[in-house]
Amino acid sequence: MKWRYALLALVVAISTTALIAWRSGWNAHADHINALAADKKDKAEKAIQPVEEKAAVASAEAKVIYRTINRDVVKYVQSPDRTRCDFDDESVRLRQRAIDAANAISGFDAGTVQGK
Repeated sequence: MKWRYALLALVVAISTTALIAWRSGWNAHADHINALAADKKDKAEKAIQPVEEKAAVASAEAKVIYRTINRDVVKYVQSPDRTRCDFDDESVRLRQRAIDAANAISGFDAGTVQGK
């Protein structure tokens, strides 16, 4: 009867050791995969950083240009002399200025806007 308890204790000990070893190996593998993913993420962030900086500068430049154009358009539209809806030289100039500003923004891959 004692040998059965000894055998049972041996099986439990071996099973426990195997389970601990398996979990240790699994955790090491998970750590390795997480480290690879972190390296890949860092490389991707470093690669995209110059593009993001360039886009931020272009966006800031565009805000200044469009704020100026919007101010001129509002002045033009709210002018008391504008009683008819026709396209005079000033409206054409404002439209062309907006198109030129859109085409002058660097840092974006979009195609140019068609002019007149």
